[in-house]
Amino acid sequence: MKKRLQNTSITFRMMQHCLFRPTKRSRNKVREIPGEDEVKTYDYSAHIHDVRMMRARTRSSKIDLQVQ
Repeated sequence: MKKRLQNTSITFRMMQHCLFRPTKRSRNKVREIPGEDEVKTYDYSAHIHDVRMMRARTRSSKIDLQVQ
């Protein structure tokens, strides 16, 4: 492992070991588990559904324009 660290820059080693390390206080802090009502959820399929509906709407409007 020492050989691997020698091949990296000082900046990279600093980032790996210090920058992203949480403080002792934040690591040991007791966190409450939120209730069901407090948890935010996102509908990941909503965007896919919206795109699908927009495509269907444009198809139907193109067909209406061709008929006229």
